[in-house]
Amino acid sequence: MVIPRKLKIALLSTLITLSAPAYSADELDDSTIMAIFDQANTVDIWIARIGSMKGHSTEVKQLAKMVMTDHQLVQQMGRDLAKAEGLAITPPSNDGSAQDLADTIALLQSKEGEEFDKAYLKREIAFHKSVINAINSTLLPSIKNPEFKALVKKVLPGFKHHLQATQNAAQKLGY
Repeated sequence: MVIPRKLKIALLSTLITLSAPAYSADELDDSTIMAIFDQANTVDIWIARIGSMKGHSTEVKQLAKMVMTDHQLVQQMGRDLAKAEGLAITPPSNDGSAQDLADTIALLQSKEGEEFDKAYLKREIAFHKSVINAINSTLLPSIKNPEFKALVKKVLPGFKHHLQATQNAAQKLGY
């Protein structure tokens, strides 16, 4: 199975419109998936921090605080499991997630007021859709460690909750 780089970048940093070379399924061992899982949480923690500070509406600020708190807990659960199971956190080759995160932060930092709220909510909807899709179609089927697979299954409803809460906020604000 060939995993498009586009999917990995979407999961890691939400820039889901990029197209790039594909990676082979061989690169998706548990250590690499743990890195993708950790980075997805890192990305949303950073973006949620910005949302909690720059959000124009109460809805966006509250949503961002919830997302930040939840992803901090999930990230710690993943790191604790990696330590307990002896799983290294090994990013995929040609990992561009740091630059992609910087680009996303710059984009959001350039927005103010309602324009920020709209960009933040749009980004969160795309991010959570891509993460849910990646978990279901690629990551869960590739995870070998049963405890890691159980953790990802356990937190998947949280990603779905974030998506629904973000869609609700966007609808309430007319975006």
